[in-house]
Amino acid sequence: MRAIGILLFTLLIIISSCTQDSVSENIEITQAEHFIQSPIPQANIPYSDYSFDAAKGDTLFHKSGSILLFPTYSFIDKSGNVIVGKVDIRYREFSNPMDFFLSGIPMNYDSLGTNYTFESSGMCEILAYKDGNPVFVNPENQPEINMVSNNTSKSHSIYYLDTIKQNWENREVSTVTDLRDFTISNEEKSFRRALFEPIKPEKANQKSPIIEIDIDPASFKELMVYDNLKFQLDQNENSFNPKDSKDIWNKVELIRRNKKGLYTVNFINSSRRVSYSARPVLEGEDYSKALLTFERKNAEYKRKLKERITQKEANKKDYEKRKRLNDLIEIRNIEIDKKSEKMKKIYADSAKRIEEKNEFIKKRNNEILAQNKKNKLINSQRNKASKIIRNLSIDGFGIWNCDVASRLNTQMIISTFKNENGDMLDLSNLTVVSKSFNGIQRAGNSEILFVKDIESMMFSINDGKLAYFTYNDFKKLNITADTKKQTFILKTIPEADNNYEFLKKLGEN
Repeated sequence: MRAIGILLFTLLIIISSCTQDSVSENIEITQAEHFIQSPIPQANIPYSDYSFDAAKGDTLFHKSGSILLFPTYSFIDKSGNVIVGKVDIRYREFSNPMDFFLSGIPMNYDSLGTNYTFESSGMCEILAYKDGNPVFVNPENQPEINMVSNNTSKSHSIYYLDTIKQNWENREVSTVTDLRDFTISNEEKSFRRALFEPIKPEKANQKSPIIEIDIDPASFKELMVYDNLKFQLDQNENSFNPKDSKDIWNKVELIRRNKKGLYTVNFINSSRRVSYSARPVLEGEDYSKALLTFERKNAEYKRKLKERITQKEANKKDYEKRKRLNDLIEIRNIEIDKKSEKMKKIYADSAKRIEEKNEFIKKRNNEILAQNKKNKLINSQRNKASKIIRNLSIDGFGIWNCDVASRLNTQMIISTFKNENGDMLDLSNLTVVSKSFNGIQRAGNSEILFVKDIESMMFSINDGKLAYFTYNDFKKLNITADTKKQTFILKTIPEADNNYEFLKKLGEN
């Protein structure tokens, strides 16, 4: 009897443990679902669905021109067992402010208590399932996403969205491949830069002006080891105008120069742009501490560089990966051309029998027109695929983003919102978009932040429908740096038009 009691007690513990694991899993899934919610679910960015044999792997060509590479056995289950058989992939991309808004994905990033706004050069979501259950990345055979981008900046980093912790994780600096002009010498430079050779600290002097700049902590890793960093204008910089320090600049850019330790600082507003050459400097005790840090980091850099130089094959393999992408695209292009020739032949054969098989020819003609239309779309896609590519080797399924974290020069305006009839609007998901900035700022109340001297657009939800304010509407208001309060008259889109294709066109205007 005692043995039976112990057995029952053990079974209860096992059942309780399984139940707790299941509840914990469900709680995590629920948290993630509530964290990311589309403001208009029926207009959310659609997924593209793919299936293939996990044991064989596959190469997927997305409609945008992006290429997804899955090695053999690149999936495991939650217990770490390698997946075989059919897997289902769901994939979608977000490329513009309307996409970001409709997705409900947060576009802000907190680093050491400082809040930044993401400017994206490409974001995607990738999910994988086996028999309806989520599967995971095999760390030994990671998939690779080669995502089409319209931005060639090398200052963008790769971020992964942790939906449980509800924050973005900075992974590494994004690599950019221009398939139109790729050589192994270019790759060698990129290969060496990835080590981020530390810049030897310089001590500030009195020979030229010193300026303070907020920089994205992920974009200049060679400078991240130093605290209280400032920038001193280069001694050869003779175009400095002290009056520039009194102007309002809505965007500041820091760009590496070819010369080691030298940077270009661009100050930009709606009326002009000025550029200065500057060097990172430190003062007092900050310089002494930085010198010690540099010696340690520089020794580490030299060790890693020596290791890499002895591995000459690494460059070759990376070059071959780029070459493989071009080869894959070329193979796809040949397949498209063959299919086109086949359809032309079918058309010619059908034309010979036009008198006795009118209905058959009509049907085939329709098929040919449809195929030609499809070929035109695919040709458009393959043109996209031959340009700028962001390379991501992913260690997990979910949301990945290539961004630069920016601190925007904003002004706060106390805002009131009405419709065209003059009725007050009760808005949710209020979002501000600044012209020529590929990102969004979400607002939660009447105190709205706008980038100074830049035209803005607004998206919001009113009673389940999209309410919006265009760049032209904003321009007509003549908002200045002195504007403290403003009433905005928003247009509302009928619910029937709340679909992705319609709203995407709206966001492009």
